[in-house]
Amino acid sequence: MNTPTAQEFRGMLEDFLEIMVKEESSGEYRGGFRRGGVIVIEYNGPIAVIGDIHGDYETFDRVLRSLENRGFVDEGLIVLLGDYVDRGSPEGQVLTLARIVELKKVMGWRLIALRGNHEPPRDLKPYPHDYPYILRELYGGYHNTLYELSQTIFNKLPHALIVRGVALMVHGGPPTVLRNDVLEYLGWDRRLSTLEEILWNDPVEFDVIRAPSPRGAGHLWGPRVTEYALNLTKTKMIIRGHEPVYEGYKLNHGGRVVTLFTRLGSPYYNDLAAYIACDTADLTTNISTCINTVTPQHREIF
Repeated sequence: MNTPTAQEFRGMLEDFLEIMVKEESSGEYRGGFRRGGVIVIEYNGPIAVIGDIHGDYETFDRVLRSLENRGFVDEGLIVLLGDYVDRGSPEGQVLTLARIVELKKVMGWRLIALRGNHEPPRDLKPYPHDYPYILRELYGGYHNTLYELSQTIFNKLPHALIVRGVALMVHGGPPTVLRNDVLEYLGWDRRLSTLEEILWNDPVEFDVIRAPSPRGAGHLWGPRVTEYALNLTKTKMIIRGHEPVYEGYKLNHGGRVVTLFTRLGSPYYNDLAAYIACDTADLTTNISTCINTVTPQHREIF
């Protein structure tokens, strides 16, 4: 896939925005619904989940080729956990977004791209947030138009997915402000206080509802919040990204929280990247059979 020109990239982003607007306005998904930033579906087929990419298009491409060869693009569900841009090469960041648009056109609702903290609200930007600068490097004076369009798309991305009976998927973690209504709890209306937690929270093993995060945004959450979130959403596990993980994945809270990191190289230098690919029945019974890893040399281990 070649790096698109400014006009080509703008056309891709406009297509993506049109799809996102239609999906949110209709609110209808096969076997479920979307309300604002939250999607709820019934699904029991092949499922793949990809963690943070951060413009590592080379690894992203390898993972997608593997999923295509295994039939996930034709008939499965693929969930992206966010953080598509920042920290990658300029070309890698643009190609990652372009590939997501291409997949969305082919897969429709079966490709669910969640929002990460690097697809930020205007008042909650991470550091570094180099995406606007790489647009300037690649596209010169056209960069402001492309960034504003990208920001509009970021604001349309869903930030939480419930696969009923299976998993709650978010970028960071569940909110620590507990509410009785599941859509209110997950901030369907995209209120900033809830978005901050969903995009920025991290799990810890000590018994705490919430604790300050060293990131400077979001909170640390403990096992009791996981239990509450799973009971409220009627799911069995939380699948999230956000944290660089040396082996590409890790388990917290008795295996009920799964972290995926699907990027290789600087500035993280993790040994492996990881993603999930299996049937939903296997996902809820034996997560170890669902974890796929990729080495920096791109040799896949199953």
